[in-house]
Amino acid sequence: MPPRKKKKRTSRKASAISLSGVAEAVLLANVGTRTAFGLNAWDWVSDGWTNASAGKALGSGQLSLHEMIYGNMATPLTLPSSGGSYSAVSTSNLDVIMQNIENNWVSGAVQAVSIPIIFKVSKRLLRKPLSMVNKGFKMAGIRDMVRA
Repeated sequence: MPPRKKKKRTSRKASAISLSGVAEAVLLANVGTRTAFGLNAWDWVSDGWTNASAGKALGSGQLSLHEMIYGNMATPLTLPSSGGSYSAVSTSNLDVIMQNIENNWVSGAVQAVSIPIIFKVSKRLLRKPLSMVNKGFKMAGIRDMVRA
């Protein structure tokens, strides 16, 4: 008699958003943007789009997403009165990024390696309290959307 065919088991995919995973991703994004652009992730994304948000990327070595898309106006743009040319930027964006990486690569690399390790160890140490939080989410009816 031929052997029975084994049924393929479909693995269940966790569709809930992990709060600890989101926190880890935000911290890693902050490490990357601080290392390369001199700003945290929120300031890098939001700076310069409105008049109220302008001003965080004013220092040399700080570069926001707005400046990368629309140009870096680090120095005021002045038109010469008697012909000639003008320059709005003294250094290119790539030069600023490379200088930031040269200055901050060690701390960025240490943080990029240590953050996932710390999260993994803390999840193991806090397994019981996290399961209690997940039970609370289940009782509140949001366990399908969010987990600790």
